[in-house]
Amino acid sequence: MSDHSQDPVTEDESLTTQPLLIKRHRRQIRNLILDYAMGAAIIGLNPFRGILTLVLLIVGVLILKMMWDIGSKWGYTKGQDPLAIAGNIFGFLGAFAIAFMAWVTIFCLGLYVPLLSGFAISAAFFTLTWTLGQITNQFYASGDQGGR
Repeated sequence: MSDHSQDPVTEDESLTTQPLLIKRHRRQIRNLILDYAMGAAIIGLNPFRGILTLVLLIVGVLILKMMWDIGSKWGYTKGQDPLAIAGNIFGFLGAFAIAFMAWVTIFCLGLYVPLLSGFAISAAFFTLTWTLGQITNQFYASGDQGGR
């Protein structure tokens, strides 16, 4: 009989804390993605010419580390359906297209406001990192069976 009296309390507590846990988890991942995107943007402000390959390599490693960290936040969930996998693949292609458009936009604005031209690569890196982070987050979220 005492088990039944404690069940509603446990259920009520879990119902009230679960949305807060979900919000906190999503906020942590969003902040993680933002941190990595800001780091990539700062790397894109590289003042040294002729080392673009090295900068691209560093940002690539940074993005892979971000994806690894997002996966660890989700516990590397499995169980994504084929539609989620296809969406992830097309999302990656779209992320590069969006990053290219960010670069083109800032580059063209830099033709009229020369101060902005130095931010074109930085904007592309930020956009690419942010978009890939969101795509990776959605991929792991779609496979989560725990209801996070």
